Amino acid sequence: MRPQVNHLQRQLLCLLALLALSLLMAQSSWAFCPKNGLLCLVTAKSNGALTHQDITQRGIEELDKTYFGVPKLTNSMQKALDEIIEANARVDEDQTTSAKHFDGESGAAAQARLAELKQNVLDALRSDPINAHGARENLGSALHTIQDFYSHSNWVESGNTGAHPGVGRPVSLPFSGPTETACEGFVDTGSFCANSSIIVTPNLTSGYYGGEDRVKPGPFKCSHGGPLDKSSPSSDPLGYFREGINKDTLYCDISPHSGFHNAAAAAAIAATKQYVGDIKAEITEPQLKALLGAGPTLAFAIDTTGSMGSVIAGVRSSAIDIVNSRLGTDEEPLQYVLAPFNDPSTGPNVSTNDAVAFKNAISGLYADAGGDCPELSMTGMYNGLSLSNPSGNLFMYTDASAADAGLASAVIGLAKSKEIKVFPILFGSCSPIEPGYLRVAAETGGQPFLLYRSEAAAVTQLADLVARNNALQVLSVADTFATAKTYELPVDASMTRLTVSVSGINPAVPTVQLVRPDGTVINSANASTYLTLTSGVIISVDAPQRGRWKLTVSGSTETLYVNVSGTGSLALASFNLAKIGGQAPHQGLFKLDGEPAPNQSVYGVAALTPGAATAQFIMRTKAYADIAPIAMERDGTDGGKYFGQFAVPTQPFLLYVTGNDSTGAPYQRVFSMSVTPQGVSVIAPPAQDLRPGVPATMVFQVRNDGVDDTFGVTATDDLHYITGVAPSSLTLRSGETANVIVSLTPPAGASAGSADTITAAVQSTTNPASRNSASVTNFVTGAVAVPGKPSFIAQVLGQETLAPGVIGVDLRFTNAGPGTARAMTIGSIRPRTLAGTGTVTLNAALSPALPFVTPNVDVGGYFNVRLTFNVPATVQRFSITEGGVVSDIDGAPYSLSHAQSLIAR
Repeated sequence: MRPQVNHLQRQLLCLLALLALSLLMAQSSWAFCPKNGLLCLVTAKSNGALTHQDITQRGIEELDKTYFGVPKLTNSMQKALDEIIEANARVDEDQTTSAKHFDGESGAAAQARLAELKQNVLDALRSDPINAHGARENLGSALHTIQDFYSHSNWVESGNTGAHPGVGRPVSLPFSGPTETACEGFVDTGSFCANSSIIVTPNLTSGYYGGEDRVKPGPFKCSHGGPLDKSSPSSDPLGYFREGINKDTLYCDISPHSGFHNAAAAAAIAATKQYVGDIKAEITEPQLKALLGAGPTLAFAIDTTGSMGSVIAGVRSSAIDIVNSRLGTDEEPLQYVLAPFNDPSTGPNVSTNDAVAFKNAISGLYADAGGDCPELSMTGMYNGLSLSNPSGNLFMYTDASAADAGLASAVIGLAKSKEIKVFPILFGSCSPIEPGYLRVAAETGGQPFLLYRSEAAAVTQLADLVARNNALQVLSVADTFATAKTYELPVDASMTRLTVSVSGINPAVPTVQLVRPDGTVINSANASTYLTLTSGVIISVDAPQRGRWKLTVSGSTETLYVNVSGTGSLALASFNLAKIGGQAPHQGLFKLDGEPAPNQSVYGVAALTPGAATAQFIMRTKAYADIAPIAMERDGTDGGKYFGQFAVPTQPFLLYVTGNDSTGAPYQRVFSMSVTPQGVSVIAPPAQDLRPGVPATMVFQVRNDGVDDTFGVTATDDLHYITGVAPSSLTLRSGETANVIVSLTPPAGASAGSADTITAAVQSTTNPASRNSASVTNFVTGAVAVPGKPSFIAQVLGQETLAPGVIGVDLRFTNAGPGTARAMTIGSIRPRTLAGTGTVTLNAALSPALPFVTPNVDVGGYFNVRLTFNVPATVQRFSITEGGVVSDIDGAPYSLSHAQSLIAR
């Protein structure tokens, strides 16, 4: 029996907690927190508790070092790991499906989910070409469920250490029966903690959570516990401290079994390694390298029109030399990509890990046709980017402008999302230089070159210099140089190569001088590589002298592009803008999609590979002018991660980091993907499962917060499932929102586990620099559509005051089954004042157009929608009612109606 104790301290603490959480919370279950940087809204420091990010990082990093014999992860390995971590964290967007979190004794369903995801990983790795992105997405999703088993079950409380031998394997787990008592009584853990449930079953059990799809059958079962778990008895009069067994954090108010957190985290790390090890046992060495990113990517997009014959020959010769020189070395490419383009066609595209297959493909290229000038160069680049693994370089060769220039925004958006630099190599043009080429190069950190055809082989040597496992960037500048400008380049102890490339789009060689710290001027005699080209200079020095080098550039009133790169173990591996995401209070920092708005408050999240003793972060323009520093704090459990909140400036910027390495030597790094604030934004819909041969639609939202404008609309995808985009243009006044419908149909033979990334982009018809994009990755499922009546649950995720009298409300609609939903249609939205005076109305300009249709929602699937309302200041409380219709897989219609009550604030 619960003792009758009313602690004043507990009441005060829970009251303060409830006031804070009421601003953000909807009912939700949580596990290990999803991401570093913000721990479950309690503190900005991890304070020793491990998150899903920490667990995944530590487990797979240990495997990488064991499998590939490396002392530190290469940049390509970390990029692959980052993809897995992001997919892991996104599982927490679904807080209704207990099987995703091993909640509510859902052992059988969780095991079935893990078996399906493992098969998806295997199918993706066995596909031709290898679908590394799809494999990593499925692996990350599976690892979240596996790791939650240790946080939510009684495995470690039962005295076990290490991984359970059956989780994620084809065995039945011995969970307690439906009528068996699992928890009985509790331990009062103090005034500031939730009571700790006493586990009495000798079998496995896991806590139930209020609001999930498995309802707690009675008080004889365990609860998850923590703030606002309605399945659990309260430990205090106000209902904040909820009794349970979760071990998600080291905070006893959130995690009643917080004392077992470290043991659960250690077991989850071991289980992560066990699951990946099981996959390794069923795949080949090249497939393992693809999954874990053990190698760089060599990628080319090449114009194959009739005038490109000599260029193709030069690129072919140099590319084959690069391939041959790396065979059997640590720098042998993990992936080779070839994306030919012409007009009116592109392809055949090649993505392979087989060097012989790549050499045969590039040897088979020949120049043919193409009588007119513009070519499908943007499509060619998009195809090459789509096929490429994240974090690399794409070299594009053409002598023509772009017939598909409107795709420039989609190319920039995809390149930035995958952190791939684009290098347009131009050989004259039958029209003025395509402005889109220059924007693509500048915003992605690449470079344009304007060359003679005879220089094609020489410039391709740059691909060999920059496409490396441990590539790093020191400087990225685009500026004019009518007078000389000098840059100081600190070379630290980790750098094994220094490469300087200066280029332009005018046939004039810039003046470039590179000087060592001892005063020696670098020339063709003492450089490892020294190329003087029609419009540029490329210099590379192996084993560069440690200290402060100087680079001086002059001789051009037109824009020159200056890149200083190299190889070394200390790199600025990533920089993302993020916002708080996930279900409260189980939240973390999640990457923003597309470009931010000027003055938007965001979090910066940066990752440095090991070797930095100090780090100061600063925003600079592409011309290398300081904008403002960013105060970034080092994460408590991962010393290579930094995060900090700041306001986005109104101008584009690059992030630089400077400091001293572990030996005391100064260093500088730049993340050369430009952040370009935009007044227009694109919001991607939630991912949905696709079925072979079944049409689907995705609804993107476009919002214009800039000046009144007209935007061209495009959408592209990796696997070319898209069948239509509507509308093709949008005219939006400032503050208006509109929908873009992307229709797609996977082919009947599409493989389960295939990942298709759709990028929807908008670009102003009057100002090409005004643009944005968003992406969403869908998976082809092998699951059979389930007959029966769909049943939806509507949930308020949160609300936001957008302006005085204007409130945005985020709703989630989850199909609780038992049948798959078809054409879920919201046809009406009816607001009603409940307290106060005045009339609440739907803001049609800022809300999706009605009817709002979502074509396929599987059992347990969901979609989100933001509705905006005009709410007079005299309204205190109001309700909203959504009405519509949904069909089952046989086409039988069912009406639906949901209502929510909100406090106007």
